[in-house]
Amino acid sequence: MKSLFAPIALALLVAVPAYAQTSTTAPKADVAPQAAPASTPVKFYSERGDWRASNLMGLKVTNAANETIGDINEILFDSTGKISAVVIGVGGFLGMGERHAAVEFGSVQLSRDKANAPLARVNVTKDQLKLAPEWKWQAASIN
Repeated sequence: MKSLFAPIALALLVAVPAYAQTSTTAPKADVAPQAAPASTPVKFYSERGDWRASNLMGLKVTNAANETIGDINEILFDSTGKISAVVIGVGGFLGMGERHAAVEFGSVQLSRDKANAPLARVNVTKDQLKLAPEWKWQAASIN
């Protein structure tokens, strides 16, 4: 076994530096570099009064009767980057047995309490939310 190991190790020591020294051919000098694709200029944003997703995640959701009906588990965006829906978790205990329903974002009324803490309200009962089509989680993806 030792006699087989030495030649293999020697071959690797010789091959690795030789492999590292291989070069790629340079591009031809007469080929003009391609221009970057035209795109819209980057716009920077500095508004302070907007809602932060990090503050909405886990936020308790109430209804018109001020009853807690669930909490925001996820925020869904459409292909243009606009919020399309929020996934509300309802029922269960400490996350066990919780059911999820996606509610159109336009149905969610966001406000702030006297201490400036965010509030979310949807005009449905907990029973209506439990009867809504269940949101099915899919494997992680960007779409």
